Amino acid sequence: MADQIDVIFPDLLGLTHGKTVPTHRVDHPTHYAITVMVQGLDLEFLDTASYSTSAGFPDMEARIDSATLRPWINGRQIALSNLYRTNGEELPLDGRRQLRMICDQWGQRGYTPMTGFEMEFFLLESLKPLVKMPVPDHRVYGIGAGADPSGTLEAVVELAEMARLQVEGVNAEFTPSQVEAALHYQPALESADCALLFRELVRLAARERGVDATFMARPFADAVGNGMHVNMSLANAAGENMFASLEDPLGITDLARHFIAGLLAHHEALAAFAAPTVNSYKRLTPGMLSGYWANWGLDNRIATVRVPGQRGATTRVEHRMADGSATPHLLSAALFAAGMHGVDEKLELPAPQLGDADEAPNTDRHTPHSLAESLDALEADTKLQSYLEKDLVEVYVGLKRDEWKRWVSAVTDWEQGEYARVY
Repeated sequence: MADQIDVIFPDLLGLTHGKTVPTHRVDHPTHYAITVMVQGLDLEFLDTASYSTSAGFPDMEARIDSATLRPWINGRQIALSNLYRTNGEELPLDGRRQLRMICDQWGQRGYTPMTGFEMEFFLLESLKPLVKMPVPDHRVYGIGAGADPSGTLEAVVELAEMARLQVEGVNAEFTPSQVEAALHYQPALESADCALLFRELVRLAARERGVDATFMARPFADAVGNGMHVNMSLANAAGENMFASLEDPLGITDLARHFIAGLLAHHEALAAFAAPTVNSYKRLTPGMLSGYWANWGLDNRIATVRVPGQRGATTRVEHRMADGSATPHLLSAALFAAGMHGVDEKLELPAPQLGDADEAPNTDRHTPHSLAESLDALEADTKLQSYLEKDLVEVYVGLKRDEWKRWVSAVTDWEQGEYARVY
């Protein structure tokens, strides 16, 4: 298998696609030409003006990004790719391109976006039906049998190290069978690549051991959901953290304050990328420590935007709204776009949230209560959209509108169990 490379790319839903090519053919992009297909989770094509059906399913080229080439499971190699039309133009629907463009805009301002992901997921005894893995020795921040008696987590850490995904650690969360992994802090594009690949690696490693895993926003009604927290900062050309201040009483710079203010200004619209499924809004509620209120706090996990207690080189801003179904590249692009607006216009930062935001929030603004409402907020937020690729936003919203329509027309098990027996 060592002479083959999986050349992949993420779609707008965060799912990976691509082709396996022989190593000696890796520099021939037409060898792995791919049809431009805009599909939802139901595998139906989205009818758009320039893509998929209406455009006659044209070809695009997935050209390997050699900097992302790394070892993969079972002796294979894997690499991310950049997407192009056959005439050489970059494909607007490429989420990695969108993040790269946002990073380039920050570069023009003298900064490099830096991120680190914290990713939560459940280990499952069964995917159909959905059953949590039993963890008799569970404890919060447990390791070994206290986190996972199947040994899957140890395998994940070993495989992730082999694949250079730089997992800094894994541990049990508050709910038995739920675990969290922290990924290495690095430039935003590389960080999003690692988060995408880590999600793939976890499921592959689990299935090889006869179990499964899900990053779904809230898979169980009796448990908290799966978050995907994004830690962010900006570095200068010398690699110095530009959010850190030795003189400021709070230890953060005005740049950090304006950045946070931008995140809060676009709180509702950001939910469209951070909470991208119908199920996301079962997690995005008060009491879930999930980023419901449009507020920020100093080392306060009940606030959406948290500035952890560490200062100096490790000063960072943690955005806590996103769940495990978010697309790492689009999420990162949207967050740094919102922060850029705050910096560009020097938006003023309100007072930090003190104490329990759910009991006494210092704002009346919160996330939308459904996927449909979050898409409304995104479409209404023309300022945030101005930083993003027009075609990408339109197609993303179209895919998610179709997803919402399918939910509205669906008849659920709950409805059947609640009503069929008595009416």
